[in-house]
Amino acid sequence: MAKSFYLRMAATNLKRDIRMYVPYAISYIIFAAIYFMVITLMTTDGLKNVPSGGTLQALFTFGMIVMSLLTVIFLVYINSFLIKRRKKEFGLYGILGLEKRHVGRIIFDENLILSILSLVFGLLSGCVFGNLIFLLLLHTLRVSPDSRFSIPWQAFVFTAVLFAVVFLINTAFNFIQVRLANPIDLLKGEHMGEKKVRFILIKTIAGVILLITAYYMANTVTSGVAAISKFFLAVLLVIAATYLLFQAGSQFVLKRLKARKKFYYKANNFIAISGMFQRMKQNAAGLATICILSTMVLVTVSTCGALYLGQEDIIRSMNPNDVEIALQEFLSQEQVNKVTDQIKEEAKKNSVAIEDMYSYHSFSSMVFLINGKLLTYGSKELDKGGSGIDIYGFTQNIQILPLSDYTAVTGDKKTLKENEVILLADDKTAKKLQGNKLGDDFTVKDIITDSKFLQGKNAKVDDIFIVTAEEKSGTKLVGQMFSNPVDNVYASRFIVNMEGNEDKLLDFCQTTKAAIAQFAAGNSKGDAYSTSIKSIYINRLDGYSIYGGLLFLGIFFTIMFAAATVLIIYFKQVSEGYDDRGRYVILQKVGMEDTEVKKTINRQILLVFFLPLAAAILHVMAAKHMILKMLEAFSLTNVSLTTWCILISCLVFTLVYIIVFRLTAKIYYKIIKFN
Repeated sequence: MAKSFYLRMAATNLKRDIRMYVPYAISYIIFAAIYFMVITLMTTDGLKNVPSGGTLQALFTFGMIVMSLLTVIFLVYINSFLIKRRKKEFGLYGILGLEKRHVGRIIFDENLILSILSLVFGLLSGCVFGNLIFLLLLHTLRVSPDSRFSIPWQAFVFTAVLFAVVFLINTAFNFIQVRLANPIDLLKGEHMGEKKVRFILIKTIAGVILLITAYYMANTVTSGVAAISKFFLAVLLVIAATYLLFQAGSQFVLKRLKARKKFYYKANNFIAISGMFQRMKQNAAGLATICILSTMVLVTVSTCGALYLGQEDIIRSMNPNDVEIALQEFLSQEQVNKVTDQIKEEAKKNSVAIEDMYSYHSFSSMVFLINGKLLTYGSKELDKGGSGIDIYGFTQNIQILPLSDYTAVTGDKKTLKENEVILLADDKTAKKLQGNKLGDDFTVKDIITDSKFLQGKNAKVDDIFIVTAEEKSGTKLVGQMFSNPVDNVYASRFIVNMEGNEDKLLDFCQTTKAAIAQFAAGNSKGDAYSTSIKSIYINRLDGYSIYGGLLFLGIFFTIMFAAATVLIIYFKQVSEGYDDRGRYVILQKVGMEDTEVKKTINRQILLVFFLPLAAAILHVMAAKHMILKMLEAFSLTNVSLTTWCILISCLVFTLVYIIVFRLTAKIYYKIIKFN
């Protein structure tokens, strides 16, 4: 046959099935445009001069990898949906004399036309909206828009390669479907639904067990590290449980209702249960997919929204004071005065004011606060008491300092014996430390919960401070508490709180860092000792890049998940419409009035299509504790903010879901209309 014949057939088929292919093409364009923009942001030179631009582009690289996988999965899955509705058409071609290779060629040309047109429009959309997205990103990062936006060649190549892979997979899948079936099977293909579910009871029990396990796992994690490490396992369990319960669980429940004769053989119940039985049998996997995608949308929106809205809380909690300078060396009082004078000089040079400044010497390390005891790595008590416990949920930073430094900073005159210590800790931690003993023979004389060491300018300091009688007492305590003290940090620390112009404060941090490094090099006996400067001003810029990048990735993923969800809902409505058209006629012919038929079908449709939404919201609510713990790993501890983000996300998504359902329902009723 002439090549033009296949092209004409392919074009004719696309025009005839425009109701099915236009939504698919739109989703294809959206996926291509988003992927193109992510690649552009990942490789454009315009972000290289932005603060933490490297971190930002690394985030987009991660997003590109995940997005590639999701794009292939979604578009291949949606294509399988389309091919199912067209099996009857392909079977008819076979009866009319077309060979399977001819049908395969038509499918190839259809996919080729659709893929090329969609890819071209996707790339054009990416180019048009790319600059706008770039400017919005700069605005989100709170950076002046003086960086130039450029579209790198990699964006075109990577996008074309990915969608070429999608095209080849879809074409191969469609061709295999046609090759493996005979014309009679193809004619019945769209009415075959999903295969009969076997081992319903076993699968239902397995689904319930998997779901309970996932929910239990989500609600028993005790730390952010544990939540992140267990999150993907919990997700896999929920996905498996959702598919099992939609496929087997729904059949199990309906069979139990069917077994109740008095209930089942009432007119309304008989029709409703029989209809639901058939609907769930045909659409279980699709509905489970809608549920999973809806859950992904809700989790993505709520977590990214909480991180972005709570970024200032995160930055403040990580930087309780404006600037913290640490020199890993015991400085004499004369050297401390020199550093202090240097800091004041840099502040004067940069036209910023020092609100408050103090210094002290301390040994710092990480410990585990378990059962009211401060345990360290390698201790027998940790091995015994921490067995089976998520120790990362009990991590705590401590600082050990001499009484003289405590008195100099606070003005609080205390007395201590050689084996006595004072603990500085917040109220919650203080209660756990009541009656505690440190090391081999150190006793806690007093616990103070209100101290300058604990009250930072921007947030409370979470560290536990241990005050010893003098320097040698602190060294002795370190030796008793830590099996390898060399691995821990002893430093002279300077806490500085500032006020002034943000840009000048940033300049102050940069020049002070250089000055302190120069001081360390000039005053060390051997190699220059390590210095560090931690500043809320520098970290705020880094935070804007990280959380702004996460927000944009979250928006991109949300659009992808939402597009896939809407498309599957649309195809489900169309499929239901074609399937119900025959049932609608039968019900009218057996004597049911038009209003009764509509009422029965409406009830079934509402139940079927809102079941995934209800299950998705249930999944998210069950995962709330794990989400909170994961966000704690990012130092976001604002529970009310995260809770509100989850609730608002659920509410908004429900409204959008209802709107989508109502719009697609119009197409459904148009299909089943019967006169």
